[in-house]
Amino acid sequence: MIVHLNDELLPAPAARVGVFDRGFLFGDGVYEGVRVFDGVPMAVDRHVRRMAEGLAEARIPWDASRLPGIAEDLCRANGLRDAFMYVQVTRGEPGPGEPVRARTLREAAAPTVFAFATEQPPLETYAAPPTIRLASAADTRWARGHLKSISLLGNVLAAYDARDAGGDEVLMHRDGFVTEACASNLILVLGGRPVTPALDGVSILHGVTRARCLELDAAIEERPVPIEAIADASEIILVGTTSIVTAAVSLDGRTVGDGTPGPVARRLLDRVLQDCRAQITGVATASATTAAPTPASVA
Repeated sequence: MIVHLNDELLPAPAARVGVFDRGFLFGDGVYEGVRVFDGVPMAVDRHVRRMAEGLAEARIPWDASRLPGIAEDLCRANGLRDAFMYVQVTRGEPGPGEPVRARTLREAAAPTVFAFATEQPPLETYAAPPTIRLASAADTRWARGHLKSISLLGNVLAAYDARDAGGDEVLMHRDGFVTEACASNLILVLGGRPVTPALDGVSILHGVTRARCLELDAAIEERPVPIEAIADASEIILVGTTSIVTAAVSLDGRTVGDGTPGPVARRLLDRVLQDCRAQITGVATASATTAAPTPASVA
C-alpha cells in the first residue's frame, strides 16, 4: 500500500512518525474520511468544510482544501477506482526546547499529515441496505462530539461493549436521549416518520451522509429522541461515509420491524446512490468540457 505522509507518497512500511508526535502521545489531532466512487471523491466540499472547522477549533494550522487532491493522488498511486480515504492531521512534534509532554506548546509545530486509501465496493454493488445487529450502551465519551477527533478510545470501548453483547454496532444514549452509533449517525422511524437526533440537542458528529440525507429527504425530522422511543421504532437506520445506509435488524436481541431493511432505509439508500451518480456524471461532464477545444483553438 502507498500512503501519504507530509507531502510524500511512500510504501506503508517506509512511513515513519516520531514517537513524540502529539497524535501518538495525546490523540491530539483531527481526521476525515472520504468515500471515492469511480475515481470521484463524494461530497468533498462538505468534508473539506467539516475538517476546516475541526482544525480551527483544535488550533491546528493546515489547509483542508487539500483533501480532494490527496484522495485522488492516493487512489492513482494504489490503482483504486472505488475507495475509502482516511486522512489525519496531528499537532505534530514539539520543537527544540519544548517539553514533550506539555499540554500546550509555546510555538506552533509543523502538523503531521498522514493519509491512506483502501479498496471499497463499487457503486453498483449497493442494491439494498446491508444489515447489522445493534446493542445499546450509555454514551460516556467527551462533550465535543461534533469535533472529529482522533481520540476515539470512547468509541473503541463502546464497540467492544457492543461485541460483548452480541452486536455489530452500538446505539448510544446520554442523559435519557439517543446520540449516535459508534461510527455512524442514526435515523429512526417513529410513528411512520423518520427522525434523527438534533445537533443542538446532544453532542454528536454532524455527519456528511446525515446532512446529505436531510437534503435528499425532506420528511426527516431533526429533534431530540428519548431513549424510551426506540422501543417503538419500526426502523433503525445508520448512515455514514463508509457504510452509506445500513439497516439495523435487531437491538439488544429484539427484532426491529420485520427483521429486514424497511422502506425508509431503501429509499434513503436509493437517493444517496442517485446523488453519488450525479456527482460522478457532473465531474465527467466538467472534465469533458474543460478538455474540449474552443472554436478559436481549432486548427
